[in-house]
Amino acid sequence: MPPDLKTGNKEFAGFGRAVQGWTRISNREVRDMHWMKRLMIALVGVGLVILSGCVSVSTPPGGGVAPPNEETPKPPQYGTLSGTVLDADSGLKIWDGTVQVGDRTVALRDGVFQVDKLPQGKYTLTISRKHYQIYRADVVVGQGSNYVQVKLRTKYSKGELDLLARLVTAEAGGEPYRGQVAVAASVLNRVESSRYPNTISGVINQVVDGRYYQYEPVQNGTIWKPASSSAWNAVYDALAGWDPSLGATGFYNPAKTSNRWVRQQPVTVTIGRHVFFR
Repeated sequence: MPPDLKTGNKEFAGFGRAVQGWTRISNREVRDMHWMKRLMIALVGVGLVILSGCVSVSTPPGGGVAPPNEETPKPPQYGTLSGTVLDADSGLKIWDGTVQVGDRTVALRDGVFQVDKLPQGKYTLTISRKHYQIYRADVVVGQGSNYVQVKLRTKYSKGELDLLARLVTAEAGGEPYRGQVAVAASVLNRVESSRYPNTISGVINQVVDGRYYQYEPVQNGTIWKPASSSAWNAVYDALAGWDPSLGATGFYNPAKTSNRWVRQQPVTVTIGRHVFFR
């Protein structure tokens, strides 16, 4: 065999051994990369497990996954609504009545009311009291204490109130103030009674059977004398709820009348020279 061929064979054999060595190294590297890949997958799995322990996902009672940004409902907050109720003309406190806030109803006593434990929100406030227009208004109740001042307007005209004050002046001008209030209250009680007319003028000007005047000043004309300031005050006190007559619907002076009918009525109280009856 020629020398150059031998040399070539030797060189070729050396090259073959180098290629085999390179192939072995490459395969080892491939195996190493395969293990590294598996190791990375394992590490990612461990990381997900760790993260799953840090993040909690709540499940609502009905099932499913709750929205991540949904806040837990807060318990309702409560407030108290109190108030003072006055006569719009006189400024006097209204003695009694009924107060309604939403579906809650409480009594008005001595001009004040209070409704406790109202959930915060908007309500309709309704106040009713005989002789006055019904009051309605929206109120907002916040947490803690809430206060309102309400002024009620009477349902009677100024002319009717003036007529009542003139009757008080004529009938009880010389009586103690308590007696003047009692006269005014007895007339208002008649207005509320189904046995009599339902207006102040109807009650005062009533004539039974065309000849029996219910009040002497209407018959003798003294009803036209101007009302005194004391009589006006007595009218406003009676409107606000003071009733010294104790629910009477009439009165008489025993020294001036012999009427058998009035003397047979049940007596409620005697004030000054007047006997009040129901």
